[in-house]
Amino acid sequence: MAQLAPATSIRHVSILLHSVVFLAAVPLVSPAGAMLAHAVPSLWRYRHLPSRAVFNAAAPVLAVLVGSLLAELLTGGRPVFGSSPGDLALDLTILTVVAGVLNAGLLSTVLLLTEGTPVTTTLRGLAPQITPAYLGYGLGAYLLVLLWDTVGLGLVAVVLLLPSLLVAQWGLLQHAREHELSEVMLRGLVEALDIRSPGARADSELSARVATAVAEHLHLPVREVEAVAAAARLHDIGMLALDGSRLDEVIDGTEVHRDHDALTRHPRVGADLLGEVSPLRASLPAVRAHHELWDGSGYPAGTAGTQIPLGARIVTLADAWVTLVQPRHGVALGTEEAVRRCEELAGSALDPRCVTALRGVHARYPDLLEAVADPSALARREPVEGWVPNDQADPAMTHWVARQAELD
Repeated sequence: MAQLAPATSIRHVSILLHSVVFLAAVPLVSPAGAMLAHAVPSLWRYRHLPSRAVFNAAAPVLAVLVGSLLAELLTGGRPVFGSSPGDLALDLTILTVVAGVLNAGLLSTVLLLTEGTPVTTTLRGLAPQITPAYLGYGLGAYLLVLLWDTVGLGLVAVVLLLPSLLVAQWGLLQHAREHELSEVMLRGLVEALDIRSPGARADSELSARVATAVAEHLHLPVREVEAVAAAARLHDIGMLALDGSRLDEVIDGTEVHRDHDALTRHPRVGADLLGEVSPLRASLPAVRAHHELWDGSGYPAGTAGTQIPLGARIVTLADAWVTLVQPRHGVALGTEEAVRRCEELAGSALDPRCVTALRGVHARYPDLLEAVADPSALARREPVEGWVPNDQADPAMTHWVARQAELD
């Protein structure tokens, strides 16, 4: 019955009601009984998805096996029906810790194999999320066993405890839906930018992918990685609020920028727009400063070096990468040549630390840096009259625009 409750996923962590029941089953029906009680429904539920069935059945079985053996080693006996409250608390604590560590380890391995996310990055990000979840699982299981066994309520314990567990599950579900809503909002903003500037969606995808990889290589916490990824996807959203006719004109096929001051305002305008969206507020510093250059020659504030937020330095690098391997004009560079070009700019336009991380990403996960292979997106990557192409993200163009704005 607990497995039928809605599964709530928040980022990479699943919040499941049956985890409480699963832990409580170990002392109530013995470790072997708990493994059987969990494995059989899991195998049946995912019978049409063999890999998922094996994973969902094997992970808890392994947790019970290791946890029970560890509890026996440390306490001299396995978790059994009729244990004293003190012994029960110790046994369930061991089981909960083992289950949490194994779950985090398995998830980290899966993300390493499927997305290339370093294990240390995943574990650091999971720790603040998984720890309170498993504390809740362990406490819920302890209360359930106490009411069932020690107090002697039996099945009535489920009736007494289930409402509070369902309320907690509902609260977590609302949090997950808010996170999902922010993702939908983010995709909608990118789509709006793509309509105004065809090709922006492909640029956004590559920029976010590169920024995420660099941030993870720098071992930033998961929340900061997510903020950097969102900023990389939405850094040019301020263009939507500017008058495109004032930004450029096309004369004899040549794009000529007229209002450079308007162009230099788009990072601040973008930050102002996103400031009203609470899930994206952590991305604001990177959006506001994504055209600042390491040597201070960028805009809008001319900030230099480490005074520029690290997230902004990462987005600047990712933005420049797009102009090199996925340009709207000219010839695209190969990834190795593009990395060398970024290394040439390290210490002047780009943060040397970020460029070193880019080299590391290229060495370990070169596919993450490849241009978007979407023919329909690339087919629309033509200059659009009245709109600024992504070439303005090139560090040399950023420097030139900043100087022109001063002259204007």
